[in-house]
Amino acid sequence: MNVPSAHPASARTGTRPDHRPQARGPEHRSSRRAWLVTVLLLVFMLINFLDKAVLGLAAKPIMHDLGLSPSEYGLLSSGFYFLFSLSAILVGLASDRVPTKWLLMAMAVVWALTMLPVLAPVGFGVLLASRIVLGAAEGPANPVAMHAVHKWFPNERRSLPTALLNVGPGIGVALASPLLVAVIATFGWRWAFVSLFVVGVVWAPLWAVLGREGNASDTGSPHASGTPAAEADEPHVPYHRILLSGTWLGGFVASFAAYWALALLIAWVPPYLETVLGHSASTTGTLVVLPWIATAVFNLGQGVLTQWLMRRGVSSRIARGVLGGVGILVAGAAMLLFPVAPGGRPQLALLTVAFGLGGILFAIGVTVTSEITPARQRGSVLSITVGIVTTAGLLAPYVTGLIIEAAPDPAAGYGLAFTAAGVLMLVGGVLAVIFVRPERDARRLGRTRP
Repeated sequence: MNVPSAHPASARTGTRPDHRPQARGPEHRSSRRAWLVTVLLLVFMLINFLDKAVLGLAAKPIMHDLGLSPSEYGLLSSGFYFLFSLSAILVGLASDRVPTKWLLMAMAVVWALTMLPVLAPVGFGVLLASRIVLGAAEGPANPVAMHAVHKWFPNERRSLPTALLNVGPGIGVALASPLLVAVIATFGWRWAFVSLFVVGVVWAPLWAVLGREGNASDTGSPHASGTPAAEADEPHVPYHRILLSGTWLGGFVASFAAYWALALLIAWVPPYLETVLGHSASTTGTLVVLPWIATAVFNLGQGVLTQWLMRRGVSSRIARGVLGGVGILVAGAAMLLFPVAPGGRPQLALLTVAFGLGGILFAIGVTVTSEITPARQRGSVLSITVGIVTTAGLLAPYVTGLIIEAAPDPAAGYGLAFTAAGVLMLVGGVLAVIFVRPERDARRLGRTRP
């Protein structure tokens, strides 16, 4: 008796159905594109922080050549943030209406151009003006890049790509600091700026060709185009309700403290290693890499751990809020201890934790803010958040310069400045543990959770 085949096609062709090649559908291609965009944005953030860090790496020769006092150098470092916050907010508001691809492209081009004035004879005023313009162009970088990458991933898959974008700065400074220090020692500090101009003009055309807009809902899979129904159905929430939620306020204070430490790492840790600890310029270029490597490792570890916890049903409050709060508490304790710790490896280990571990708050803060914010308002809220948080960068370098200048000796001044930063970090950590509750605040703001 002939039994009808359950797989007529295979009966006719003589092939087994489980051996037929499977077509890769649009979702696979979209996922591959999502990770390509993530890698490009990681490099974008790498360039972003190298442009910031080059001033600190060249601090000693710049202060010598331009005859700057500690407070004047602090003002030069703070100048980067004069328009940083305002630009972050204004461009961020535009990012909900203008494709992020072109906003990111314009930023990268301006960054590169601000490196060029140093080729001419330059004084304090010209260098300050170029840093102000650079800061205005870099202010929106983090929120717009995060908004761009979040368009490709739903909420439960955002922790890892968000962490990767925050890993970029650590990787970039870790890899490039010794190279930039070598350029400064061999050719002069101006050529370090020119090197960054070259890097910027290479990235921009790559992004123009390969960059794309994504559009993922908070509960669905990423799509290359179209507007998800979940986003269209979400209500508009008044901004003050988002910014006065416990999750936003707790995350803000913790992130502000972490950014204060980051501004000190960029502006004052290299001269501290040379002036107080007595290291040579080449050794400083190597040692300053340690906190940046730690930042990369901690951020990547946080992203993997958070995503693993949430896939197993752990609440966002624990996986993000408590984890981030405890992280910055540990960093704050290390900040208080390292100036008085015995020299050598113990001191360097504490310094590395103090300036490296708090960086996980940037990824966590962005992610919990996205979690409580309607997708159509996300770019604006992230930009407002970054704009306010980064005022720490405006204050920290100049205030630290004043403290060092007023102290009886540089070691005492640095010690007092680092103690103040440590106390701020401890306060931020406690508030994050207590108040960051994304699920609760998402419900209060009318967001539906899966």
